[in-house]
Amino acid sequence: MEFQRVGQHTVKCLISEEEIYDLGYSIEEIMSNGERTQEFMNYIFDMAEEEFQMKFDMGVKTVRADFLPDHTISLTFSEHPASGDMMEHLKDIVNGLLNSVPEEKWKELKERSANEAGVDAEAIHVVVLLKFKDLDTAARFAKHMSFKKMPPSSLYKHSGGYYIIMDLSHMTETEVKALSMLTDEYVADIEAGSQRAAFIGEHGECIIGKNAVEMLAQL
Repeated sequence: MEFQRVGQHTVKCLISEEEIYDLGYSIEEIMSNGERTQEFMNYIFDMAEEEFQMKFDMGVKTVRADFLPDHTISLTFSEHPASGDMMEHLKDIVNGLLNSVPEEKWKELKERSANEAGVDAEAIHVVVLLKFKDLDTAARFAKHMSFKKMPPSSLYKHSGGYYIIMDLSHMTETEVKALSMLTDEYVADIEAGSQRAAFIGEHGECIIGKNAVEMLAQL
């Protein structure tokens, strides 16, 4: 088991399937989102606190599991950011996703981007989910987005919240930082990853299927 500190609010744990079994759990149990999942995660949190001599005083906000080719599981978990720290939280999430991509795959993505006209070789490949407390707040957020090339986006409603799902694949780090300044004021929570986006897409209510940011800005 190996721990890595990705940023101020994010920690990543690399654990093998064998280590999970040795702890008395199965892959099915930790992915079921039940009591055994919470029990396993609490154990990981305790180990992380011991490793980094820290406490999750703000509470864990997001947890993501990525299955790597070598049968290792990457668990990335983040604290709820305090007011004013949303920009740092988004940066942590982006860094966490980039660090979870195998080095060879990341080189392939950058080379592919470099060969595409108008695409920055340093572009970030990440899907983010921005949660808003209501539709009005999402619309006000959209009105302040002013990028030359708007990222693909959709809008869903799920469990009382509104989610703008955006593909930041062709945004540079500078553009992501500019976006993060807006999230600090309007966004209630930030999540990331194609698996989470697929879950919201399957279980949520689709309100705007594409160009959501542009359409919200017109409200």
